[in-house]
Amino acid sequence: MDIPPPPSSARPVWRWRILGGIVALAVVVALVLTAYRLGSQESSGFVEVPVGSGGGSDQVPADIEPLLELYDELDSRAVDAPESEELVEAAIQGMLDALDDPYARYYDPTDYDAFSDELDGTYSGVGMELQETPDGLFVVTVFPDTPAEEAGVRAGDRIIGVDGEDVRDEPIESVVNDVRGEAGTDVTLELERDDGDEVLEVDVTRAEIEIPRLDAELLDDGIAHLRLLQFTSGAGDDMRAAADELIEQGAEGFVLDLRGNPGGLLREAVSAASVFLDDEVVVRVQERVGEEEQLEAHGDPVTDLPLVVLVDQGTASASEIVAGAIQDADRGVVVGEPTFGKGTVQSIRSLSDGSGVKFTTAAYYTPSGDSIEEVGVQPSRVVERDEEDDDDEQLAAAREELQSMMVEAAN
Repeated sequence: MDIPPPPSSARPVWRWRILGGIVALAVVVALVLTAYRLGSQESSGFVEVPVGSGGGSDQVPADIEPLLELYDELDSRAVDAPESEELVEAAIQGMLDALDDPYARYYDPTDYDAFSDELDGTYSGVGMELQETPDGLFVVTVFPDTPAEEAGVRAGDRIIGVDGEDVRDEPIESVVNDVRGEAGTDVTLELERDDGDEVLEVDVTRAEIEIPRLDAELLDDGIAHLRLLQFTSGAGDDMRAAADELIEQGAEGFVLDLRGNPGGLLREAVSAASVFLDDEVVVRVQERVGEEEQLEAHGDPVTDLPLVVLVDQGTASASEIVAGAIQDADRGVVVGEPTFGKGTVQSIRSLSDGSGVKFTTAAYYTPSGDSIEEVGVQPSRVVERDEEDDDDEQLAAAREELQSMMVEAAN
């Protein structure tokens, strides 16, 4: 599940205070006010809304007034009216549905807490990352040494059922909650594989999962194998430290393994790319308004040793940014399979009642200006994954490519 919080430069969470009989609707109003700031004297299209019996007012856009009127009517006069929280949730969901954004989602407080736990790196579940697309919900990463891997779940599997219930039309948050549960309990997953050619059921026993982030090893031929599994906070610094240590151990070239990496924080993608890039552009970001922003590497690469980037169909979002930046800068060779193809940025906003929302706020492009949306990063050398090959043909091909580069660099 590729849902990165906004970079540190993002605008703050919008906060509005609406008192009296419409307190609960404040979060709905806040969502609509992306283009406004509280108390701005230059903004137009606002109306004065009475606040309590003591006078005073808060400004809200004029086109929000019917929403507030309807809330007040339903809350005070509708027969069998739902709780105010349900009205607010329905209004929020309705606005997100109107975006026609396949990645837009509302998290109730329970779901938002679960999401926060995952960002912290631990949870109770089966050990896989999911990605929601217009074509369904797919496994993009199966973490090593987890129940999902032991049960035979693969990256690329589409989840169509959980414990006998069809989940094809369910939002990702609901499916994630169904899959998670108390350690030691079982869950049955119904999966489509190979574009629907195979449908199978697997029983998985849940466990406490600590999400791995980085695995570094110096292989016996002087090749450093640096595998980054996700772009959580601090991933770039960890990768830099690991690369330094591998160089001290005698590394003569690097395989940066981004297979199955579902992405994460945009700033960490820039930080990770900076381990190998100097001051080149890492990614171009275009928000709804404003000029395109170019995010550049930090200008302090760890090494200029030969580099191969290893990718597959589970390489998504932030990891595609890194692979595309290295490819466009001609800093390394990309080997493996075409990547997932997610070229948009979603922002997460927490709301005052403990819930949260995500929606698309920007598109990103490789340094050369190409979009990877539904296309992915195309490897220079394509090597398909063979699920039955225990010798890891993709890694062997990456090592072969890198050894050739190392010989050329030595001459």
